[in-house]
Amino acid sequence: MREVVVVGAGLAGVRAGEALRAQGFSGTLTLVSDEPETPYDRPPLTKQLVAGTLTEADIRLPGAAELDARWIRGVAAAGLDRERRRVRLADGRELPYDGLVLATGAGARPWPGEVPPAGVLTVRGLADVRRLRAAVADGVREVAVVGAGFVGVELASSLAGLGVRVTLVEPFGPPLRALGGSVPGLVAEAARRAGVRLRTGTGVRGFQAEGERVRGVELADGSVLPARLVVVAIGMVPATEWLRGSGLALPSGRVHCDERLFARTPGAAGESDRRIVVAGDVARCDAVRSADGPVPLEHWSNAAAQGELAGRNLLAGPRTAQPYAHVPSFWTSAFGLRIRSVGLPGTGDRVAVEAGDPATDAVLEAHYREGRLVGAVSVNQGRLLAVYARRLQEERSVAETV
Repeated sequence: MREVVVVGAGLAGVRAGEALRAQGFSGTLTLVSDEPETPYDRPPLTKQLVAGTLTEADIRLPGAAELDARWIRGVAAAGLDRERRRVRLADGRELPYDGLVLATGAGARPWPGEVPPAGVLTVRGLADVRRLRAAVADGVREVAVVGAGFVGVELASSLAGLGVRVTLVEPFGPPLRALGGSVPGLVAEAARRAGVRLRTGTGVRGFQAEGERVRGVELADGSVLPARLVVVAIGMVPATEWLRGSGLALPSGRVHCDERLFARTPGAAGESDRRIVVAGDVARCDAVRSADGPVPLEHWSNAAAQGELAGRNLLAGPRTAQPYAHVPSFWTSAFGLRIRSVGLPGTGDRVAVEAGDPATDAVLEAHYREGRLVGAVSVNQGRLLAVYARRLQEERSVAETV
């Protein structure tokens, strides 16, 4: 293997490159990114970077500069020819490869329908945060955040901390509802204490404009929220459009990969491509699954672990490659709450309080499915999660030997 191309220069792509070099790959390593930036860490974007407690220099990914790699920045991948083993770039160039890492991540899901007026933003990358901070610096003091998942909640918390009047809109229930149990209620109450207005259970019909700029959000119940800036945080879209026609399996828009992270072809009997591995938000991995099937993950820890294993397995080849065995984990902070999870808590059928009290801001809840632990979530009780992570790893190990 003399030529390895990594498409995507985020955490998963950089970790794959580091693993390749650490395992002795001395050939040409090329990293392709559609962003002009040097690689950076994404979790601080909606928290410390918006809040101003970290700078752009603080979030650069360590290790990227030491990869001895050829960097192609600001140019997107536009196509993949697996038969000729070529990646086609948007500027017309073609990159040959002996091994390929797909780590393109995902982009923010845009507002559906007609193009919204100026002042309606999404936040996914560094350039988005620059625009958001510039608007706040220019005096914007009324912001609506549409979507109360992790990105929306983090942004609402950061903006409220800057003295901005924030309204958080979520049509499907309380904030962070995917975590289940009492945690969404705790987050909602903490948001109210921080001065954030919550509009849950009602959707967004559209936006009202003054000239070409947004001045309000029209809700499905007919009311209008005044807002000089709107952040749409309604999920992410896997960056796989360029792979259409490549012959790879793309269920739900993600790249299907086997338990060793090799990309698969379509169909129940689909084969794995031994020259292509997948890592991070773009992957739908057979090794990460609930009782209902594979579960895509959009967590920092997943991108880091998959990126590292993808690089090692690409060099090792299918015969000696190792299966992905990482226990999913996630953490965030918002409104003074430190929230952590392990496993797949959203896939359980029963929630049990096992430490603390839901009436306070400190609780740990375990999630079970048919009596088996599938995940745990803590609020200001993170030191207790290690026990549950070990239990999940042990149960997985036992299941693999049965």
